[in-house]
Amino acid sequence: MASNPINTMDRFTSFSQEIQAIEALRKSRRSSIKKYPTVSVLISTLRPDDLSSLLSQLIEQTLPTFEVELGLHTIELTASHKRQIAALNRRKVKVNVAKFAEDKTLGTILSTLAASSRGEYIAKMDDDDYYGPEHLRDLVDAALETGAEVVGRAMNYVYLEPLDLTVRRFAPHGTQAVELWSDWVCGGTILAKRDSAEAAGWFGSGNTAVDRFLLSNVTNNGGKIWRTFGAGYIYRRTFTFHTYVTNYSKYLNGANEQVVGIWEHPIFGGQR
Repeated sequence: MASNPINTMDRFTSFSQEIQAIEALRKSRRSSIKKYPTVSVLISTLRPDDLSSLLSQLIEQTLPTFEVELGLHTIELTASHKRQIAALNRRKVKVNVAKFAEDKTLGTILSTLAASSRGEYIAKMDDDDYYGPEHLRDLVDAALETGAEVVGRAMNYVYLEPLDLTVRRFAPHGTQAVELWSDWVCGGTILAKRDSAEAAGWFGSGNTAVDRFLLSNVTNNGGKIWRTFGAGYIYRRTFTFHTYVTNYSKYLNGANEQVVGIWEHPIFGGQR
C-alpha cells in the first residue's frame, strides 16, 4: 500500500488537518483505480422518515454505479419514497424492493437481501445514521487498495440526538483509531466481498449482533478487516425507551471537539 497520510495523525489533530489528510489519501487511492467493482447496498428499514433521509443520501453518492436491495419491514413505500427511487433509477441505480413480515428478524432480512443481490461487494447501510456523498466510494477505495475481505469506518463522529450534539473523537487506539487492521468496524459501514460474506453465513438469523456475526465469521474463516477513516459518516444515537438513563459520558469524555446540531461540512453531505 502507498504511504498513508492519516497514519501521522493523533488526538491533537485538528478537523481541518484531518480533512486535508483524507483528501490526500483519496487522491492517492483513486489514482490507480481504472474501474470500480459492482456493489449492492443492503437496507432493512421499519421507519418511513429515516428511509426518506437515507434515500436522499444515496442519491448523492459519488460511486459511479451500485444497486440497492431495500427490505421493508412492515412498512410501505410512500409517494415521496417512490419519487426518490425514480431519481436513483435515472442515475442507473436499480432499486429492488422486498417486503418482510413483522416476525422476520433483522438478520434474516439482511441475509435474504444479501443472497438475492448481485454485486461483487455488499454494503450495509443503516437508515438512522448519516452518510456523506463519498461514503461508498471511500469504502471501495480502501477495499481495492488493501485487499481486505471487509472494510468499514471508525467511530469518529457521533450525533447524540437527545443532547443535539455531534462529538468528534480521534485517537490512535480503540474504536476511534483509523487506517489499520482490526476485528471491528461500525456496523452501518460494513463493505464485504460477496464470496467472503456468503461463506460467513451473511448476517445470520438473529435480531441482534448481526454485524458481529458477519465480522466474527469472516475472521474465523481467515479473512481480514480494514478500518478506514470515519469522517464522512456520523453514527446517530437516537431517542430510545432508555434515553434519559443512557450514559453519554463514553462519547463526551475525551472528545476532541463538539458542535451543536449535526456537524456541517461537505464531507458529511447536506441531505438528511
